Amino acid sequence: MARLRFRQVRCFLEVAQRGSFMAAAEVLGLTQPAVSRSIRELETTLDVTLFDRSQRGAVLTVHGRKLFDAAEAAMALLTEGLQATQDMGGSRELLRIGALPNVCGLTLPGIIEDFQEIYPRTTVRVVSGSNADLLARLRQGALDVVIGRLSDSTAMHGLSFQHLYDESIVFAVGTEHPVAQSGVTPELRALLEQPMLAPIPGTIIRQELERFLFKSGFVAPDFALESIDAGFINKTIRASTHVVVTVEALVADARAAGHVVVLPISDPALKGPVGLTTLPGGPEGPAMRTLLGMFRERLSRAPRHTNNDMKEAEKE
Repeated sequence: MARLRFRQVRCFLEVAQRGSFMAAAEVLGLTQPAVSRSIRELETTLDVTLFDRSQRGAVLTVHGRKLFDAAEAAMALLTEGLQATQDMGGSRELLRIGALPNVCGLTLPGIIEDFQEIYPRTTVRVVSGSNADLLARLRQGALDVVIGRLSDSTAMHGLSFQHLYDESIVFAVGTEHPVAQSGVTPELRALLEQPMLAPIPGTIIRQELERFLFKSGFVAPDFALESIDAGFINKTIRASTHVVVTVEALVADARAAGHVVVLPISDPALKGPVGLTTLPGGPEGPAMRTLLGMFRERLSRAPRHTNNDMKEAEKE
């Protein structure tokens, strides 16, 4: 046991969660050979094989699964102990929140401002990113809660999800875009031939978009632009050069101000649940319980722009 290193455990957990040495290396900021070396060292120390390696990726063996369950729980306990030690020392309490870009830019600032009136000595650290990256940080103990879309059952293994609201993916253009100027929404086939900005690969909304296109009889094209950055997306829409595929909340204010037209394209495949994801047994003091309660209250009752609302607005 004395030969085990924290670095080895972190690499092991990340490869297990990602199913890929390369993907783990990207998240950890290491090279793939460095991650592979850490795993080999761990396997040598334990004298077991932790992963079945193939071209399809890295899959946990029976030994690997046993270690994963224990290491994941140990990481959560270590994080809780470190936090408790800081609290005893009289330091400021730190709450670490992971949130999707649209949540960070639209609803989160007001909630946190009200929260800090109640807990002025609490620091709230907000981290933005894709759902996969945020969940990986949550498992590592680097985040306390993630506000994001519900991932598939594999990614959610061992995590707790509380649904807050449903969010739709929309096709939007600036008011000066030729599609908006024509007043007629083209067929999906013709729309896909337009320069388009789409979510980056690997994100849940990109997967939902691709499922919708497959269901409609199309293969996802080579998109001209890919981004989930809120500022970049809104500037691209206003430039009226691209059809933008993004979540409805990200364009709601611009649409209300008359700068964006949301096209009447809707399908159940374009809608997904958003909620709070936590690691069971993670640290949750009074400040965190208060903040989570504010998230539940404010986000679950936030105004939604439904597809019916979009269609009615366009008729007017």
